[in-house]
Amino acid sequence: MVTKKPITAAFLAALSQEVQPFLRRVRATRLPGAVSAWEFTRGPQQGVAVVSGMGEDAAAHSAAWVFERYQPQGLISLGFGGAVTPELPPGAVVLGEAYWRYDPDTQTLKELPAPPWPNWGKAWVERLRAEGLPVFRGSMVTTRGIIHKAGHAAVLHHLPHPVLDLETSAAALAAQVRKLPFLALRAVTDTAGEEIPDFLKEAARQGKTPSGAAALAWLATDPRRVAVLLQLWGRSRLAAKHLTQALEEVLEVW
Repeated sequence: MVTKKPITAAFLAALSQEVQPFLRRVRATRLPGAVSAWEFTRGPQQGVAVVSGMGEDAAAHSAAWVFERYQPQGLISLGFGGAVTPELPPGAVVLGEAYWRYDPDTQTLKELPAPPWPNWGKAWVERLRAEGLPVFRGSMVTTRGIIHKAGHAAVLHHLPHPVLDLETSAAALAAQVRKLPFLALRAVTDTAGEEIPDFLKEAARQGKTPSGAAALAWLATDPRRVAVLLQLWGRSRLAAKHLTQALEEVLEVW
């Protein structure tokens, strides 16, 4: 029987860019093996962070890997997200208050239960805002692929601060099954009026990490798209910075 290591929290991110600034800040140690995972210590807190790849299947697989080896006190899904409504600016950090799965074909929403994170609420949001972070309590909406937001905003606009992503629902389900406290953190890279480039949509459809070659091929068809890539790169850096600040606060108030 494998002895599982007790830790404070397990972090699941789809892309390395989403969590690398935090890992550098805490001087995390890369674990050997095929799975992209790091262990970290911050004060009395210990944890593991796993980069799963994009999509629900990838997130579910990484969650299973974590639970085979660790006994976390809580599970956090984190990463970049797309704003649906205009009040969310670039870099805004949305803390999950409700979790949904959205089927774009039928335009139906299904709410997903998940055990709440301890010590989380209005006071926590105000504390993060006092540190200069644009923080909102909102709704995580998971889809099976990157969708064209303009065609679905009317269905989603009634949710409080909705943010689109591809992994949260799988992580929420894993936490629910094990009755573990769960939280999702999404930092906005594309605002309500912006759409994700096609090469990223294709990578998400295939469940792959976006490649530089795919980006260059997409750019080659219209060199004017370089402005879009530069903006997305800048937004990603800002979002990752804000996620790092939020994660440090999560561990601080545990």
